[in-house]
Amino acid sequence: MTKQGRLGTFVVVFAAVYSAMYYFAVDRNWALFSYGPALGEWKMFAHAASAGPTMYWYGWIATSAIVGGVAGLLACLLPQGWRDRVWPGFAWLVPVCAIGAIGYLLSGYFTR
Repeated sequence: MTKQGRLGTFVVVFAAVYSAMYYFAVDRNWALFSYGPALGEWKMFAHAASAGPTMYWYGWIATSAIVGGVAGLLACLLPQGWRDRVWPGFAWLVPVCAIGAIGYLLSGYFTR
């Protein structure tokens, strides 16, 4: 195992937690805010717009970024011995698995 600094630990943990949290945000519609483009209205959390379609994507990204950032910062506070146990491969493995899981989650839109 290679030694990595605090920034390396933050990046690996952020990438893994952000990707996993994005899946759960999409699956359970945990949007920090929503946007109704027809009237240009922003609402906190997942609320339908008063007219037209509602976009939750921005809220899912914000929710995932906040959770990933907090997890990354908490991981940076761990002692060096614990930080060395964070495998750098999680930075690509978890996002690849999340892409597959989101593809399966949304497969109903493509197979109707």
